[in-house]
Amino acid sequence: MQLQIAGAGERNKRSCMSTIDHGGGGTGGRRKKHPTEKEEVILHPRDLKIAWGSDGTQWKIEHSNDEQNSYAEAVKVIWFEVKATYKNAKRGSKYNIGFNISLKSEAFGWESSPVFLMAKVGESGSYTWKRLYLTDMEAEKPFNIPDNFEIVIPITAKDTTLQFGLYEIWGGRWKGGLCIHHAYVTKV
Repeated sequence: MQLQIAGAGERNKRSCMSTIDHGGGGTGGRRKKHPTEKEEVILHPRDLKIAWGSDGTQWKIEHSNDEQNSYAEAVKVIWFEVKATYKNAKRGSKYNIGFNISLKSEAFGWESSPVFLMAKVGESGSYTWKRLYLTDMEAEKPFNIPDNFEIVIPITAKDTTLQFGLYEIWGGRWKGGLCIHHAYVTKV
């Protein structure tokens, strides 16, 4: 698997991407390469692209050798950007997508900073998005966000790659204590 980490160049629209090879290859999913009815594909933290992910003052990966218990924690970030890619989507199919996250008891900055889930089909597709508020979430308890975010792959799509992510890059405030356990893609 590969973890792609974006640095300052991403913010300036220059390519400044580094890739860390964790071995294993594959498409980023752990359960099935092609989800059938109601099956879920899990994209673990090392399968995600995390802006500033290699900066230990901003992010840390816990339990990196144990996929079931691993998570990426935003320690202290202003630019929050976590992207997932799923390449095995089928034309004419509908998928539920999202992230499994938790907030540490000492989490800060999220009450005044909504997070956006944005998704598109293919590199040139148009974004669909949803604003998410993380207030009133129980600390230390993982939950899925959003509850229901569906995206349909057009039957005419040439590129069926699902690209989606969580973003909070506009508020300009420090935030921390949010843990990304995994992203998921479920065929509905």
